Amino acid sequence: MTRKGQLWISGIGLLLAAVAIWLRDRQWLAAPEDSLPLAFGLPLAFLLGRPWVPATDPVPKKAQLLAIAGAAVFAVGWLIGNITVLALGWTLLSFLWAFFGFAPQPRRGRLALLALLSFPWLVIEWQSIGWAFRLSSAAVAEMFFRLVEIPATREGTHLNVMGVPIEIEAACAGWNLLQLTLLAGIALGAHEIRPTRRFILLLCLLPGIVWIANLLRILILSGIALSFDTQTAGGAIHGLTGLAVLGAVLAMTKGLSILLAPAPVVSSKIVRSS
Repeated sequence: MTRKGQLWISGIGLLLAAVAIWLRDRQWLAAPEDSLPLAFGLPLAFLLGRPWVPATDPVPKKAQLLAIAGAAVFAVGWLIGNITVLALGWTLLSFLWAFFGFAPQPRRGRLALLALLSFPWLVIEWQSIGWAFRLSSAAVAEMFFRLVEIPATREGTHLNVMGVPIEIEAACAGWNLLQLTLLAGIALGAHEIRPTRRFILLLCLLPGIVWIANLLRILILSGIALSFDTQTAGGAIHGLTGLAVLGAVLAMTKGLSILLAPAPVVSSKIVRSS
């Protein structure tokens, strides 16, 4: 079989394995509108990784050993039903497929992060992070209301602002949207920032950007609940603020990308020879 044929077969195998991961744990079906958009991370990574020109060099021994390790991790994840382990194993296999199967392309290695975030492991299996995310947002929101002299009390993630109860649930705090905003921010940063060190700096700052955007969402929804009622804040406006958070994260990521990797200045001066 030709090298190109091997790549096609292994690529189809990876695609089928990705579908199997999504079907292994169907908890995401409770809110498919929050999770299914993550699947677009895979075709996005494929588009950003172009051109896909098959490599001519033989596959090194270390790549074969890593592929066996990735398959073992995937198998363990399947046996224990852990989406995180499955996603890690699949990401390793897809990285090896892209890195050793095709001619080198700058920044293609970063796309492994998009592949990892294209599965709903964060929302399904890491609820403890979501709790910390919501609790810290509630604490800062309480501090803000007190700073502007609005009576507010808090018990855990439950706020009482001027007698209006506001419960910061997973959806309100943007937890269901967190992974999608991280994926979108990483995709934009991988495309915009060339230096690796500056891209790593963006990765370190991106969770903070997402947290700030979601805090603003909580404050806006709280303001709507105080001005109108909690039903108004929980209706269509709730979904619109989620889209606003995604847009805000992309805008802040774009601005940070410009600061970290400004476009080169081209001189317009004309040099005249004497």
